[in-house]
Amino acid sequence: MDQKEIKKITDYIFLKSDYQKANLALVFGTRHPEAVNKVFELYHNELIPKILVSGGINRVTGENEAKEMSDNLINLGMKRDDIILENKSINSLENVLFSKQVIDEKIGFNKIKKIIAVVKHYHSRRALMTLKKHFPKTIELIPVTYEIYGFTIDNWFDNEIGKEKVLSEWNKIPEYLAKGDIEEL
Repeated sequence: MDQKEIKKITDYIFLKSDYQKANLALVFGTRHPEAVNKVFELYHNELIPKILVSGGINRVTGENEAKEMSDNLINLGMKRDDIILENKSINSLENVLFSKQVIDEKIGFNKIKKIIAVVKHYHSRRALMTLKKHFPKTIELIPVTYEIYGFTIDNWFDNEIGKEKVLSEWNKIPEYLAKGDIEEL
């Protein structure tokens, strides 16, 4: 890859975090503690009153992602009543579809104006594209990202895991657009 192609991929895949007040944070399922730390920071700084943690059984750990994140948030000092669980999803599309159902049942979209999506830095575009496709158009979707696997927006192309993860997203997005699972931002 030359510098021009790296810049094109980087500019497209990575969304910049936008820290602002919102009605809810939705954490996409993960086993990585960075997600919990990031969303707790938002909660602690009073940017969000409630957190929806999404994720079913993790294929690496065998643990339920939503339950693990919830337990870790409570251990950090978050009130249990401020945590909503979606604990069945096994992929990003299910994170969104099942979370949509939970929001509808437990809060109501009429009470939501802004949702912060807490996502891995390299997964931010596809996650927001999935939300945009399936959530009401009246909701403002705000990305807040976290880094994992030891690579950043500035060096992913020099890191084997970074290249694998970013190029996987780069290749998945056209497929999911063609299937109608996501919508361009």
